[in-house]
Amino acid sequence: KNLNVKVKVFLFKFVNNIIDIMAKTIDKYIANMQLVLRNLPNQVESIVKSNSERILDLNRETQLFERGVDSKGQKLQEYAYFTIQIKQLLKQPYDRTTLFYSGQFYDGFTYKFDANTYTLEIFSVDRKTPQLVAKYGGDIFGLDEQNKLYLNQSIIKPQLDQWLLKYL
Repeated sequence: KNLNVKVKVFLFKFVNNIIDIMAKTIDKYIANMQLVLRNLPNQVESIVKSNSERILDLNRETQLFERGVDSKGQKLQEYAYFTIQIKQLLKQPYDRTTLFYSGQFYDGFTYKFDANTYTLEIFSVDRKTPQLVAKYGGDIFGLDEQNKLYLNQSIIKPQLDQWLLKYL
C-alpha cells in the first residue's frame, strides 16, 4: 500500500512537471508568435531592401530589356524607323522596345516600399523619365504577374521562411 501511494505521488508530480513544461513552451511559442507578427512588416522590408537590385532587374532587365513588356504584360510601342537604325548601329536589340540606350534610364531605377501595405513602387529618377512615361505610359514601371510570382515565391518567401524558423 505504501508503495502504491509513493507511485501515485510520483506520477502526480511528474504529470504536474510535464504540464508546467508544456505551459512554458506554449507561453514561449505565443510570445514568439506575437514577436513575429509585430516584426513581420519590417522583416519583409529588410528582405526587399537586401534584394533591391534583383527586384529592380526583374523590371528593367527581365521585362523591359529581354521581353519588351510593361507591368501589365503588354508589348511596348514599337520603335520608330530612325530609332531602329540607331539601335542596329549600336548593336542593341531593335526587334522589341527595351527603353535602353545609354543605360542612364535603367541606372535611375529605384523603389519605395510601404511596409504597412506591403506595396512596392518602382520608378526611375532619370531626367528622361517624364518623356518615356508620356510616350510609353506609367506601366513601364512595376512587375508583371510572372515577376510578382517570382518575387514572392523565389525571393521573399524563402528568406521569410528562414527568418520565421528562428522564432517558431
